[in-house]
Amino acid sequence: MKQIISGILSLSLLTTISCGLSDNTKRLILSTSIGCGVGLALGAVYDESQRKKDTKNKKNDFQRQVKESLAMEKKKPQNKGKIVGLGAGCLAGLGTGFYLNTMYDNMAEEMKKQGITLTKSERGGETVALTASMDGGIAFEDGKADLKGKGKENIDKLAEALAAYPETKVNITGHANRTGAEELNQKLSNDRAVTAKNAIIENGVEGKRIGTVQGLGSSTPLKNVDPKDGSNRRVEVEIVPAS
Repeated sequence: MKQIISGILSLSLLTTISCGLSDNTKRLILSTSIGCGVGLALGAVYDESQRKKDTKNKKNDFQRQVKESLAMEKKKPQNKGKIVGLGAGCLAGLGTGFYLNTMYDNMAEEMKKQGITLTKSERGGETVALTASMDGGIAFEDGKADLKGKGKENIDKLAEALAAYPETKVNITGHANRTGAEELNQKLSNDRAVTAKNAIIENGVEGKRIGTVQGLGSSTPLKNVDPKDGSNRRVEVEIVPAS
């Protein structure tokens, strides 16, 4: 309730103080303040807009404030072990690369504890996607597509992360190790991807945030791993900006 009231007051104050600012400054404050659920003080953003004329510098300073705020949130005792995220409205103001890098910095450690490997994909020096690989976490028995072992725990943690970063969507791929007929491997890998999708949705992630769901059979084994090795029975979840 306190955060909701604070947000309403901040929006009211934003409308008042932005009247005398340039159009560029107004757009900057709006894009980086409205909906950014990280508890940043609007006054700090306003002070920066008054002190500095260069829009790029202001945006960089705001991004720094976001990181510092997230770091402080993660240190709170009640947030230990939780994913602390960004609310809706941040992606446009912070930019794709910064948004995904913040997500990576916030998620990677907690994901690792669950046996989930999080990796970045970059293009032109900017992060454009994250991939959560759940080999050994979302585990499948040979010839089966139902979750076993720590699979449920991992889906819970992944769903928590996705909820904390609402301006993302996911693409899910299932994989099989190279044993048996490839036709069967293809079906198994696709069924595994669908199983992961359903589990993510059951954990509260909206279906509209699910992009492609497909099986790749045994065509893409892990690097430096025998294609017949059981660790190739896996699901990978690619996280990309929703826009």
